Amino acid sequence: MLVLGDGKRADGVLFSVLSSRFTYAINWYTTASPALSLIALHYGISSAYSGLTVSMFFLSVGIFQLPAGALSSRFGPKRIALDGLLLLSLSSIVTPFAPSFGIFLLFRFLAGMGAALFFSPALGILSSFFARDRRTGVFGLYNGAFSLGAGITLLLWPAITSSFSWQDGILLGGVLSLATYVYSYFTIDMDRAIENPPTGITTREISAVLRNRRVWIIALGLVGIWGVYDALPQYMNSYATQYLGLSPHSILPSVLASLILFMGLVGGIISPIMQRNISNARTLLVVIVVLFTLALPLFMIHSPLSAFAGSAALAILFTAGVTLTYALPAHMSGVDVKNIPLAVSLVNSIQVLGGFWVATLFGFVQFHFGFYWAFPAMMAVSAVFLPFYIFIPPVVK
Repeated sequence: MLVLGDGKRADGVLFSVLSSRFTYAINWYTTASPALSLIALHYGISSAYSGLTVSMFFLSVGIFQLPAGALSSRFGPKRIALDGLLLLSLSSIVTPFAPSFGIFLLFRFLAGMGAALFFSPALGILSSFFARDRRTGVFGLYNGAFSLGAGITLLLWPAITSSFSWQDGILLGGVLSLATYVYSYFTIDMDRAIENPPTGITTREISAVLRNRRVWIIALGLVGIWGVYDALPQYMNSYATQYLGLSPHSILPSVLASLILFMGLVGGIISPIMQRNISNARTLLVVIVVLFTLALPLFMIHSPLSAFAGSAALAILFTAGVTLTYALPAHMSGVDVKNIPLAVSLVNSIQVLGGFWVATLFGFVQFHFGFYWAFPAMMAVSAVFLPFYIFIPPVVK
């Protein structure tokens, strides 16, 4: 049981948010390979452009991050988070019935909007129930729940797609998230929060957050690895069968695809341990970006063991890094609890909009040049944003 200092229990709220985050993650990856190729075949498009399915979702997630944060400050985090979860659920449920690829992309765009509306307001809910010195750890669990849901999807959904259809896989994800929406609606009671901020936000407050140089620095340095990390799982099943030569009838391709997300649980757990003192966050983020980039060549070796090692390394490094970038705004003196969702929305919006195109790039390079050359391209994307962390003053004092 997690008990707050004033005697109020936060375990029920934490479980509600984490279970919602878990099913939210499922809907990110129900279109991953092998569903990607089947979707392209169903709508008669080239597999070179299959990454549009992923990029359209990410684009929407990025566009609506800031509106989500502002709406959370205006109307309260619970209302916006659950409205977003509902939109994500319903959009996923109708996606399999899209009559054309254009309508399919529209439904994925709407699902991305719902994901954006849920993401930072859900962190606002947790910030309201946990004291400042506990938020990094709780945010780590939040990201760990995403890793668990996404990992299970990449492990099990290929079998669902093969046994039934890609439409059934997407539909199931929407139904599961709808169930957690109903559960969270009745179990999250903001009146029990230790710091339930007043609703309402002024233009001056919005401007102060958007002009916060430290928030921009935190976000920009991780744009590259954000785009790479969210692109790779979408193609990992195809990589395992086409590049590594693993049997498509074996469980190993699904295990490899899911490992890159499952191991994120470790990153979420160790991020507050790595951090120790919030003032050393910049150094940690530099190390994370460098190690992430250096781990990518492991996928170029024709060895399942090397690929498994690469997947584990990327997952741990990414989740530890992204947890820090979400937690840092909560430690800034100029960001109060009411505006934490807006600050985190800015971080996530920069990361998503900066990296949403990477999945399409990966698919294009892989289609024309093969998987071997796709990974050097990802190394360049990962490393190009590192100077934001190297050549700037400390982001937190």
